[in-house]
Amino acid sequence: MKKMSILLLVCAFSMAAFANAETVLRINAWDNPATNKAVEEINQRFMKENPDIKVEFTFAPRDQFNQENPMRVAAGDVDIWADFGFSNHIQDYHKGAALPLRYQNIEAGLVEPLDGQAFLQNYKPEAVKDAMTYKGKVYGVCMGSVVFSGIFYNKDIFAKYNLAMPTTYEELVNVAETLKENGVTPFTTAGAAVWPVNMSMFGFIAPLIPDGEAFEKELWTGGPGYKNPKYMEALEKYQNLLLNYYEDGFQAIEYNPHIGRFTSGTVAMLPDGMWQANSIASDAKEKGLTLNFGYMPIPASDNAEDNKMYYGKYDLLWMVHSQSKNKEAALKWLEFLSRKENYQIFINTVGWLPTQDVTVENPVLAEISQHPMKVSFEQIHIARQNQGRYADGSIVHLKPVGTIETVEEFADLAQKDWEAAVPK
Repeated sequence: MKKMSILLLVCAFSMAAFANAETVLRINAWDNPATNKAVEEINQRFMKENPDIKVEFTFAPRDQFNQENPMRVAAGDVDIWADFGFSNHIQDYHKGAALPLRYQNIEAGLVEPLDGQAFLQNYKPEAVKDAMTYKGKVYGVCMGSVVFSGIFYNKDIFAKYNLAMPTTYEELVNVAETLKENGVTPFTTAGAAVWPVNMSMFGFIAPLIPDGEAFEKELWTGGPGYKNPKYMEALEKYQNLLLNYYEDGFQAIEYNPHIGRFTSGTVAMLPDGMWQANSIASDAKEKGLTLNFGYMPIPASDNAEDNKMYYGKYDLLWMVHSQSKNKEAALKWLEFLSRKENYQIFINTVGWLPTQDVTVENPVLAEISQHPMKVSFEQIHIARQNQGRYADGSIVHLKPVGTIETVEEFADLAQKDWEAAVPK
């Protein structure tokens, strides 16, 4: 009888422990302060509504995430992970190209299809089609699109020196020269991270080569490629600014802290993605500063009409692991996030253009949303397998970031490395 009582007691404890067991929902992303803040707030609200689910949200610097997340996906050690809105699609002329990892995961059956999920109806149909669909099926939830071909500028500094927003490259150089003559540093960027320098390069390329798909095909089918005069012009114009009008030592400045250089008035212009608008406004407010700033397209062309378009990409997209034991909780989290009131919190925190039909609060972002946006060349280009060092065609190989002196020299090296990687 005593043994029976002990057995019943053990069973009772086990059943109670099982009943109180939490589902641990594992979400992984790259480090972005605004995104982290938004996700953490959504997570707290979600766990309050779903006390039986604990959200474990992890993030890491982009390079580290790119190395570790594929291993976690392969091992089934993550339930939801971050990617970008679908882009970089393989075309017929991409002979021998490797399928991008996101599509490899889909083809391997590791990503849960989301077709038929009611929460998808909250998103704009064109966003679902363009950013979340692969081969006719929906495999992710994209949270927004971003412009990165622009420049934040301090309107008060511009007004002090009677400067108008430049609409051509010549006007941009004249503005930079005037600022420099008056002891004001025209530009800065987070050169230590490198990718922000490269990102702005696409803003210089786009107005001069607006048909990115045609340029990509030219690269892959034996055209002049990186020796295209317009491509070289874009690099020359950008390098001129980097050499002569950027803050001394920008190569050592880290990303995110760099916005303080702009909010404090140390520099007058900051080429960066539109997502920094909220961070800039918050940083100024925390410092007790009144900052009057705007955002303009990079005027890389000498023709003002060429410089009116913004260029960017679809940003953060969430994917669900098809083999997750917590799939039900993962879908519940996506449904919760996709509710209008929760999505509004997210989009206002991160400062992106929404993929749902909601209002953008930040006035700078609201103004940007009124302009047309086109997908940048970065979102079209496919690298060749085993390509050489310079085959990416990036400005970061040129001085003052890299070691190569001239665009002519670099274009030769880039094109040689690109052609050397042609599949045999």
